[in-house]
Amino acid sequence: MKAIINANVVLEDKILENGVILFEEGIIIQADQADRIAIPENCEKIDAQGLYVGPGFVDIHCHAGGDVWAHDDPEKMAAFHLESGTTSINCTIFHDIGEDGAIEAMKKIRSAMEKDKPGNIMGVHFEGPFLNPKYGAHAKTIRPVDKREYQRYLEEAGDIITMWTVAPEIEGAREFITDVHAAGIPIAMGHSEASPEDVFWAVDNGAAICTHIMDATGCWISPSRWAGTRECGFDEAVMLCDNIYCEVINDREGVHVRPEMVRLVIKTIGVDHVVAVSDACAGSVDEQDINMVDGELYGSKLRMFQAARNFKYNARLGMVDVFKVCSRNPARAVRKDHLVGTIQPGRKANFVFVDEEYNVSKVILEGNLAGR
Repeated sequence: MKAIINANVVLEDKILENGVILFEEGIIIQADQADRIAIPENCEKIDAQGLYVGPGFVDIHCHAGGDVWAHDDPEKMAAFHLESGTTSINCTIFHDIGEDGAIEAMKKIRSAMEKDKPGNIMGVHFEGPFLNPKYGAHAKTIRPVDKREYQRYLEEAGDIITMWTVAPEIEGAREFITDVHAAGIPIAMGHSEASPEDVFWAVDNGAAICTHIMDATGCWISPSRWAGTRECGFDEAVMLCDNIYCEVINDREGVHVRPEMVRLVIKTIGVDHVVAVSDACAGSVDEQDINMVDGELYGSKLRMFQAARNFKYNARLGMVDVFKVCSRNPARAVRKDHLVGTIQPGRKANFVFVDEEYNVSKVILEGNLAGR
């Protein structure tokens, strides 16, 4: 058995000062204040030295780590993010690699998962290929809904696809949503200008996530029917729905989502349904958390500890709520919360040690110290 001692333990609803976490064989046994836990003799102790110990970060939407794409080398991509506290990650593949490329990427991701290397890969997030070509990058490789194509993906990798993004307004989307929901895969809506009616239908029939709200979205009526007034766009329709998890790409300067809009999303849907994502794309590793190519935005370079820090400053969230949006909520969104996302008995012993600025000191994956 192992024990983390001298920790400020971040639980779902509070912080345990002078807390202790007991875990064995990669599973949490108990978490409480030091005077309420009897640490067994010969227990291996890990001194947190007063740092905050929260559940490892969960990133459900990530394309790359450093300069490596998930579809090329999922092990290296996931290891990059593990070093900085992401103990559960989806390898996101985009439509631009084509049908055969997607199949090959899924095989690579499955192999990494079966080898348990580096050990933090949850599965595949498939972003597309059935999106609205008006919104998002690589419009030429967006494809109409093709039942043969998506059935091929389901047959090849339905058991490891943990999330699938579609634009609910495009032709064939309703049959796709019905079939994918029946396969037990969480459905996300994105790259869309869906009408409120299409959004509400999708939610009523299984969609439970909004892919990067306020990014690559539009309004089904444009320009507005009456000058000087606003229509209800895709984002507003999503925020009208109950129990939808909304991804937010929260970079430091608010390039993807302005800080005021981040706060509006939180105020509208509630902090329990906001999901921090990196949506990281390949790029040089430096202090910037966005990619700029030829003066244009090309995704983020976020790591989850940076997203956590940005939720502190851009959204004014405290430590408990930051770990909700960076760990608990994403785990819930993709139905992995029985395994990860919180510090509770029976969950995996996945922890990240941080200071008040979310600088990462240690990472523990399934009970073992991850290399840094």
